Amino acid sequence: MNRHVRLLACALALLPAVAFAQDGKKWKPYQFTGNERYEYKVLVTDGEEKKESMFALDVRKKGEEDWDVTTSYRNTVKKSAQGAEILMGGMGMGLTPALFLMNPLFGAFLEQVELKEGEKMSLFGAGVIKVTKKETVGGRTGLICELYTKQDDKDQLTWVCTVDPALALPIRSVTYEAGKEKYRMELVSYKKD
Repeated sequence: MNRHVRLLACALALLPAVAFAQDGKKWKPYQFTGNERYEYKVLVTDGEEKKESMFALDVRKKGEEDWDVTTSYRNTVKKSAQGAEILMGGMGMGLTPALFLMNPLFGAFLEQVELKEGEKMSLFGAGVIKVTKKETVGGRTGLICELYTKQDDKDQLTWVCTVDPALALPIRSVTYEAGKEKYRMELVSYKKD
């Protein structure tokens, strides 16, 4: 686990709920309503190569207390692929794209930020979250939130996500490694019935 993630984990553990008493609209990640489907385009950058795939999450009410949850991803693999590569859909090591959509640690901080342009929240010297502007992705409009973490005493962009407060997941999520884009997930469609 790298240094900035450890610092964020420690800060999260120490945060009392009253520290977040702010006015304004807040986002509540993972608050699904049921009978909804999210579809994302996934781009993974590996050196100079970019791989595109699709990820879908379908949440259906199955009664008063139960939901049926279905996830799927589509990925192109070579016909000559063998064994586990076919089983894993070419993603490698069984990793699901959902891991790159929203880091739960970062999401815990993000839900505390007031969603208005120009808002900032310090992460106890470990970094900062900035709300920059509105954008539309997959037919939904949200606010861009940027997470900067301290690396070598400088703020480095680590994660950018666009939040529509009406949805349980970001409409765009971009993860950076060493200052370069590594994973991008963009909402293609959202359906509620």
